[in-house]
Amino acid sequence: MPPTPYVSPLRLVGGPGPEFFAPSLYELDPSNGQPRWRLFTPWAPALGFMGNVYFFMALEEKDSKWRFIGIAGSIFMCVISVSRLALLAFPVVLVITRTLSSLNRSSVLFGLGGVSWVGGMIAPTILTALQDFKEKFRAARAASSRVRETLGRIAVDRWQEEAPIWGHGIVESGPHLVEFMPIGSHHSWFGLLFVKGIVGCCALAIPMFYSFVDLTLKSQTSNVARLGLSMIFILFLYTFGENLEILAYLFYPALIMMGLAFKEPIHFFASADSDHETKNSASP
Repeated sequence: MPPTPYVSPLRLVGGPGPEFFAPSLYELDPSNGQPRWRLFTPWAPALGFMGNVYFFMALEEKDSKWRFIGIAGSIFMCVISVSRLALLAFPVVLVITRTLSSLNRSSVLFGLGGVSWVGGMIAPTILTALQDFKEKFRAARAASSRVRETLGRIAVDRWQEEAPIWGHGIVESGPHLVEFMPIGSHHSWFGLLFVKGIVGCCALAIPMFYSFVDLTLKSQTSNVARLGLSMIFILFLYTFGENLEILAYLFYPALIMMGLAFKEPIHFFASADSDHETKNSASP
């Protein structure tokens, strides 16, 4: 069977490329010949991106049967996408959001204090382990890492030398060294710097930081806000691996959940017990 059975006729209306209008049954990674899937997304890492979004939504499902199906399906999407960032984001976002949404609990604060004390004692070992993990992470897909890093260097150098304030205003393809991929296409921050300059970069950084602070406060008493906080962290992690602007049509459910979370009230002086009761009664 052909890997791409058809291309939607909506392609005639316009768009960034045919891959956005073509479903994929399967594909082989040209770097190692291994199979990977992108299904309804334009490329495989985007499928892992959506798997993370659906995973944290499924965690809030009240029906145990659908919660299990949603979690299993989300993990399956991340596995078949063969995306390193997708598999890394699961535990990172889960641990961070569960911790930040429980800062009003004394047990969590004491636990963080203990972790900080132990971490300070074994800091050199931790730094060495992180460096080893980084090298193994790059080596897992060396060709992809090389292209991404080269695209980033080109974007930053040309931004600094040619258009530091407003950027170039248009997307340009890179040289043969990066397989003619658009400059900054694999990194939201580099892409913003190249196309829209420091102004465009701040236009994303400032709202994202404000949203993080707002949802961290609200997540102490609301499950909806905790889910919104998870979405913020997923988007933040994927700014280092994807261009968020071009994939907004896929992750719009995350934006909807963030919008619902922004409507939640902030209870600064709620006790830990009342917070627990409120969280148990809250539902997205």
